[in-house]
Amino acid sequence: MDLDVLRSKLIERNVPNEEIESTLSYAHILQENGVPIIFDSQHLRRLLKLTDTDFKRLYYSKEMQYRTREIPKNNGSGTRTLCIPSLDLKYVQRWILDNILYKVKINEHAIGFVKGKSTVSNAGYHMNQEYVLKMDIKNFFPTISNSRVFGLFKSLGYSSSVAMTLTNFCTYNNELPQGSPTSPYISNLVCRKLDRRLELLCRTRGLQYSRYADDITISGGRKIKKTISFVQRILEEEGFKNNENKMNLIYKSNRQQVTGVVVNEKLSVPKVIYKSLRQEIYYIRKYGLESHLDKKGLNRKSHVKEHYYGLANYMMMIDKDKGQQFINELNAIDWKRKSLGRD
Repeated sequence: MDLDVLRSKLIERNVPNEEIESTLSYAHILQENGVPIIFDSQHLRRLLKLTDTDFKRLYYSKEMQYRTREIPKNNGSGTRTLCIPSLDLKYVQRWILDNILYKVKINEHAIGFVKGKSTVSNAGYHMNQEYVLKMDIKNFFPTISNSRVFGLFKSLGYSSSVAMTLTNFCTYNNELPQGSPTSPYISNLVCRKLDRRLELLCRTRGLQYSRYADDITISGGRKIKKTISFVQRILEEEGFKNNENKMNLIYKSNRQQVTGVVVNEKLSVPKVIYKSLRQEIYYIRKYGLESHLDKKGLNRKSHVKEHYYGLANYMMMIDKDKGQQFINELNAIDWKRKSLGRD
């Protein structure tokens, strides 16, 4: 938005000088922060290209815009509740993500949900270290409440009314909903101060720090032991809690694994993944695809092929030669199936 043009239009409308300067000052702050200028909810509605009826429906009836789904946690300890927004609400959230949130930089040590970074990037911070400390932030997304999201949008320069409108579109039941496209990046932005403080603490002690969503990893020498209490205190001061049950300090004589990657001497694929895919390919070759999937109860799974290739591509990110070998073996398999059901 050209602020000189905006000034001229306000003058043409005989807007009082004090109001003109206030409006321009507000717009200038948003422009400086690299985010779109939004004056009020109606302005946002026009930017979203929504009718007034649709805007109100999405804003005031959020309980109708989400469906919940329970999925098993990766560690097998219970389930995680996903709150999945409707297509219409997801459109609004995606606009906020692309046009506002992605314009704001996060801390470089925040790895999860960042374009161009992965679990392998995260593991790379902690290769060949004496100790690896793994910590978990308890109830990460639910801990990020409406007020914290509101504070984020306010910090970008938005008025209270606009910040509240944006917050309402991005939160559900007073927390960040897992399943919303905006939640991961909002969590990274809310954690900017946390990341800055933990990175500074570790740097002054000669340690390495990274965070992948709720997984905090710190590595280095023996000073790491006396650092744990400081990390816990910083977490609490920043409104989070350490999950004591998931904290693990691993010495180099044991297998040090960070976000699924072994980091002891070099980045390597966990043997269990390598052996599993090797075994799957062996049995497919020996018994045939249909027979093998039938024996494993996977014949009605529609994404088996994608799963195997996903594992091979994951290996490619860590060990190119080994990953390519698996890709070649998977390419040699006849993937045609007589009947393909849907899970």
